[in-house]
Amino acid sequence: MRRLARIVPSVATLLLLILLASTVAASESTCVNSGQQNPDIAALKTALQRSPNQLGKRLELANLLEKAGCYDEAAHFLEEGKKYNPYNPTLLFNLRRARNKAEEEHYRESIDRAEASARLNRKIERCTSEHEVAACDEVLSQQPSNTKILIAKGDALMQAHRPAEGWKAYMRASELAPNDTVLAGKMQALRSQRQALMKRCTDGDGDAALQACKAVLVKGAPNEYEITVRMALLQQSTNQASQALDSYIAANSLRHGDKGVALAILALLQSTQRKDAIALAARGSSLVTLGRAREALSPLRRAKALEPELPDIDQQIKTAEVLARTESTAHNERPTQVAAISADAEEIPEPQRFSNVAEPTRSN
Repeated sequence: MRRLARIVPSVATLLLLILLASTVAASESTCVNSGQQNPDIAALKTALQRSPNQLGKRLELANLLEKAGCYDEAAHFLEEGKKYNPYNPTLLFNLRRARNKAEEEHYRESIDRAEASARLNRKIERCTSEHEVAACDEVLSQQPSNTKILIAKGDALMQAHRPAEGWKAYMRASELAPNDTVLAGKMQALRSQRQALMKRCTDGDGDAALQACKAVLVKGAPNEYEITVRMALLQQSTNQASQALDSYIAANSLRHGDKGVALAILALLQSTQRKDAIALAARGSSLVTLGRAREALSPLRRAKALEPELPDIDQQIKTAEVLARTESTAHNERPTQVAAISADAEEIPEPQRFSNVAEPTRSN
């Protein structure tokens, strides 16, 4: 125990020295950058290299370095100046001041680092022990490749009944630690849970099926469109018209051209009376899908007027304009074709009429 008691202070002292050394290194790096960017500092350094005994230029350089926060470098140049002016009171006064400021700066930075480290450790504790997803995200913003925190985030998301997001956290962790057996077990358990939820989503009904769909929905997954449409159907069946419309619009943005989705959007827009930019754009897109591009132009242009930066709105308008011209051409050709048929009919000669009134031995 006595040996341990002697070791602990030594370790603490060593850690403090390392922390101070890293602080000094960071400070010196900043000062080097300041010196390179400040032409006056660079010029004074060059002048002192040529004539190191110029006290005035040395004091001026130290003053500029202190203004830039480079207290260590200022003290270094003043200390070097003692070789040429060992008893100059102005130089000695400035040297003491630079040293004091450097020590104060090191102390403040060490305190800041210690406080930041304590805050980080607290976030790690909240993530790993208290399963706070927000705390995990804060740690990962500083340590994005921390496998332990990624696994802890996956655990926290699982406890929060967010398996789709938990799966993404586990997947990222597995990329960094492919041979982690504990993680492999967690992922296998999650696969089984996701399969059960997927079956409930596709085969069930009511709110239970809807919640299962929400749990398995993953942005960017291959089945995102199918699950989104399934959610819309479930919401529509439970009289959640506004939510169903949002889901159908989301599905339409993922994949255009589904006439069933287009019809559902038009029906729900009629019942909800939504006329915001997103709703108008969805109406226009649905009309295009149903082959009614001329009708689609008006809601698409109104959507752009309300929200000019709406995604893909310019392309949708351009596509509708092209299709609308095609529809107009086809519409104008129909009367011409009918007229041609009528004209041809007029040229057919009048059919010959026959009479049954004739001699008894002949028949017409």
